[in-house]
Amino acid sequence: MTKLNVFHWHITDSQSFALVFYAHPELSQKGAYAPHKVYHASDIKEIVEYGRVRGVRIIPELDAPAHVGEGFQNTNLVTCLHGQPWRSYCSGPPCGQFDVTKPELYELLYEMYSEMDEMFGYPHQFHMGGDEVHASCWNTSSDVREFMIDRGWDLTESDYLKLWGYFQDRNLNNYRYATDNDPDRKPILWTSTLTEEDVIDEYLSPDDYIIQVWTTGRGSSSHIPHLLEKGYDVIISNYDVLYLDCGFGNWVGSGNNWCGPYKPWHTIYENDFRGMAGNRTSQVLGGEVCSWSEPTDEGTLDSRLWPRASALGERLWADPETGFRGAEFRILLHREFLVQYGVQAESIQPEWCVQNLGGCPYS
Repeated sequence: MTKLNVFHWHITDSQSFALVFYAHPELSQKGAYAPHKVYHASDIKEIVEYGRVRGVRIIPELDAPAHVGEGFQNTNLVTCLHGQPWRSYCSGPPCGQFDVTKPELYELLYEMYSEMDEMFGYPHQFHMGGDEVHASCWNTSSDVREFMIDRGWDLTESDYLKLWGYFQDRNLNNYRYATDNDPDRKPILWTSTLTEEDVIDEYLSPDDYIIQVWTTGRGSSSHIPHLLEKGYDVIISNYDVLYLDCGFGNWVGSGNNWCGPYKPWHTIYENDFRGMAGNRTSQVLGGEVCSWSEPTDEGTLDSRLWPRASALGERLWADPETGFRGAEFRILLHREFLVQYGVQAESIQPEWCVQNLGGCPYS
């Protein structure tokens, strides 16, 4: 109803492993919040089909090598698991990061990618994560340190980037084997220290990856200019505008959360994708509003999403030259429409639209 046609599903994280794998049921058994708070393959297929008939495709994300923990307690595949003080090892508790030196990790990931590929209906795109990797977490492991020293590396930040690059090379091969080496199915990675301008050439290739930009859209900290110049296709979700969970309470401290203030719909509407891309708009595959679940649950989700996400829908598809003032009347009508009928497309009654609005929004 709002022209948003992709659901990017960050389906696992360090707090909960809710995805049931046939080859490794122990992960969800040990990692889910509760036995009933899991997704079986049949659930995934039902959700994928639900989206398909409504024109919405799903991009699953299995974040790695960081943002892992629960479910892997007895595998010996995770470093700094539940490390304290957590701020020393990760961006949010509980901490955990794959020990990328273990050969059995890559066997596990291959099996997981293979199962996910089938249960999600062989998605054209897949998100490999790569978010918030911390060298300090890897540095807690004697196995990791010995692995690096054996290769003649030191234990500096730049050497841990080499370790991360080693993981990406091996894991990319895993993904390729699991997806029949289809060259058109490039995985997605988040921006990170591995995508910095002076680093990315050494470890990542634009032929291999799509980069999702969560860093700022403008200014010296933006990754967008150098990524586009180097030939990467990008998805833009700059947190300074497109993070919908900003401006609420800090879930691990006091005050507002890290990305405040709150982003109103008109700020999202004015997010200038063309200005960010310059003459390389063809490399911008799309944009995304993100809503992370630390400050969000089923009781607050709709109010966090709508109508703010609607502003992104119009900006990405129509991209009119007028600013938010020109859209305000339509956005307010659309909001009322969503309140009246919810957000399920099958509940739209065209006769009601004609009678009350003179036509359905975005019809």
